[in-house]
Amino acid sequence: MKRIVFGFLAIAVFGCGLYIYHVLFGDPFSKNAAEQKLTSYVKQTYPKKEINITNGVYSAKTTEYVFQANIQSHRYPMCTKGFLHPKVTCDGIEEAYTESVAKHLNEEASKEIKADLQKEVPQIIKADAALIIENGQFTLDTKWNKQLAEKAPMNMAIQLDASGLSKTEAAKMAETVRKTLNEKGYTYSNGTVDCMQKDGDGGFGYVKYSIDFLPKTAIQPNDAEELGS
Repeated sequence: MKRIVFGFLAIAVFGCGLYIYHVLFGDPFSKNAAEQKLTSYVKQTYPKKEINITNGVYSAKTTEYVFQANIQSHRYPMCTKGFLHPKVTCDGIEEAYTESVAKHLNEEASKEIKADLQKEVPQIIKADAALIIENGQFTLDTKWNKQLAEKAPMNMAIQLDASGLSKTEAAKMAETVRKTLNEKGYTYSNGTVDCMQKDGDGGFGYVKYSIDFLPKTAIQPNDAEELGS
């Protein structure tokens, strides 16, 4: 009886040790399973692309295998997690595509926002819109329109020429920005207005006042944080 008990204990200890080793360092069996999973995944997800999976490295911090997906001269990270049945946890190809989509849409949104604000606030220097896009939400063929911001949260950063303006005057100009955005029908989560001051060379040397704002909250003079003088 004791031998049976000791046998079970030995198996349990060995199993625990094997699991701990796997968690800390990975193992060739899991690595092979992870590579096979990714090879199958890219064939199904990107059937028209020739993709090679290489350079698998185990990360003890995330308990993932991180591989490299190679498409000609481009390299993208691919990750899997799991022991017997690994799951794909990151797809660098899709993430890179989503970044390209976001860049395209953000540039178009920024141009439109600046043009709309220019009429009411001629002191505008720059408008930067940032849509928070999920993988697969939009494509490169998607055209920017204001309704997109109802599906993907958008925030924005506006730069204004506030040279020689007081804190109250800068806040008033920023409030005109907020009102104009709302009147033009923009949907956004939050924004920041940086009121710039020209330097001796005629360029914009620093942020004089910084104002964070929300769509439905009027901007007050005390909302302007003085950063330079």
